[in-house]
Parts: sequence; structure tokens; C-alpha cells
Amino acid sequence: MAQSESADHLRLKQLLQEAKPLMLPMFPDQQKVWLSESPLAQEIKSILVKHPEYYDDVRAVVGPDAFPKPKG
Repeated sequence: MAQSESADHLRLKQLLQEAKPLMLPMFPDQQKVWLSESPLAQEIKSILVKHPEYYDDVRAVVGPDAFPKPKG
């Protein structure tokens, strides 16, 4: 299981590096649309659902309000 988690963590870091230049110039309303429609955002969300402990990594890269904090 730990091996799976670290693979997910590495994948999340890659996805965040792709998302960062896309998200930073966006206004909050544009970010909301992107979060709901982008396959990249959906993949990030799916990792966060499985691993809410990675949320702090997301906050550090794209800001605290970009992705809602997963419950769990």
C-alpha cells in the first residue's frame, strides 16, 4: 500500500506542476470552471479523494482556495 501511495504522491506532484501555470493567471470564477471541466483537475481531485493527507501539497503549489479540502 505504501508503494501505491508514493506513486500517487509522485503523480500528484507532476499534475500540480502542469496545473500551476494554467491556474495562476485565472480569476477565481475562471478557476471554478476549470476545476469542474478540466480532465487535469479531475485527476488531481481523484488523487485527493484517495489521499486527503496530500492536500497540503496542493495548497503549497496552487494556493489554499484552488481545490476544496477533501473530507476524511
